[in-house]
Amino acid sequence: MALSNIEASLSCGNFLSKKQLSFLYISMVICLIMPLLTLILIIIPQVEWDSKLILTMTLVNIIFLSFLGVMIYVKVKNDKIKKKIIMWLYDAVELKAYCKKVDENRLGIQPKAVKIQVKFEYNNKIYSRESTAKIFGGQQGYLSIYKKYVSKKIRILYSPKYDEVMILKEPKH
Repeated sequence: MALSNIEASLSCGNFLSKKQLSFLYISMVICLIMPLLTLILIIIPQVEWDSKLILTMTLVNIIFLSFLGVMIYVKVKNDKIKKKIIMWLYDAVELKAYCKKVDENRLGIQPKAVKIQVKFEYNNKIYSRESTAKIFGGQQGYLSIYKKYVSKKIRILYSPKYDEVMILKEPKH
């Protein structure tokens, strides 16, 4: 099974899609434009650097580089999730499972998030696993991506070696 067929895992949540990665890369480039522009302005002798311009350019560069730092963190975290999932795929078995909601919550302006439980049978034994993924600012196990699977039969990949559950994307009709 390919990595592109996986929507999320119970322990890591979802990873960035190709569209989201493209947006991330474009945003990273945009964040680098302002510091580059500052360097160009430093080279141009006609630009007079008074205290207001220095303060403004310094603050703008700090903001843009801070955003760049956050985006680099997101990219590194996404790559770590992908590496884990690739490792789990080696012994993964495709199974049918039933997903039910354990609980739901909403923190501040974040969308409603749910904690799910997935039940499935493997080697004549019934397994039950709950979501444990955590995103920045959220509670452990609660993600909004899980909402679309609540009270449904779903397809999963189960890695017996790592005891990990990965939810497969729903087929497009």
